Amino acid sequence: MKIILPCAGMGTRLGLPYPKEIHLIAEQTALIDLTFMRLQNHASLISEVIIIITSGKAQIVDYLQKWKDTFYLKFLYFDDRNYEWAGSILSAEREFDEQNVVFLPDSFLVGRPDLPVLPTMKQHLGASPVCFGYLPCEDRSILRSLGALRVEGDAVTDFCDKPDDHDTRAFNAFWTTFGFSGDMGRPVLEMMTRSIQRNPVDIGSLAGGATAFPVQEYKDLGVWPNIVEFTHRIEETKTPFPDH
Repeated sequence: MKIILPCAGMGTRLGLPYPKEIHLIAEQTALIDLTFMRLQNHASLISEVIIIITSGKAQIVDYLQKWKDTFYLKFLYFDDRNYEWAGSILSAEREFDEQNVVFLPDSFLVGRPDLPVLPTMKQHLGASPVCFGYLPCEDRSILRSLGALRVEGDAVTDFCDKPDDHDTRAFNAFWTTFGFSGDMGRPVLEMMTRSIQRNPVDIGSLAGGATAFPVQEYKDLGVWPNIVEFTHRIEETKTPFPDH
């Protein structure tokens, strides 16, 4: 299993003078560490971690030296022929393996105790070419800023990246992580790119379809209100991060 972390975004929502992924939210803990801490609990499942960067984000390379003895790290540059966050992941196409899992490095994700994220993703990708970890949600104001899904049972039947007010489809969740088999990487990422560009997509057209499993918690830490709230939570609870 390969892990892909798209870190090529400019982080304009935060306006930091350094890459948002290395913004500290606790002592010796940056945003990107939250993902590595999640991966650390299942390191035996991971062959390597691929980090996609741009020329202005070399500080991430230096920062992540702290994880070099735990994971095999590979840094790749964003391919300018691609588009947006889906294109960032597609920049790693030559590295895609049998199973590939994408995590957003400016977020906090917790799996359910009975459905730990990486083992559950591995199980799903053994039977399905595409799999999403999702959080149930029908609030349109929230879905407008996230990757919306229609989940029926354990199948994904519809997808839209940040649906606008004119989209009347009955989305009931948003994705928090997703994985794909190597030969499905380009088809699913091209589909996501078309959706980002506000073109219609048909997730049912993906060969083999897509499955899904619920997660316990997800927090987008790419905006200041959520960072402030999450930092206060850490300070007040002093609770270790869950290991699933």
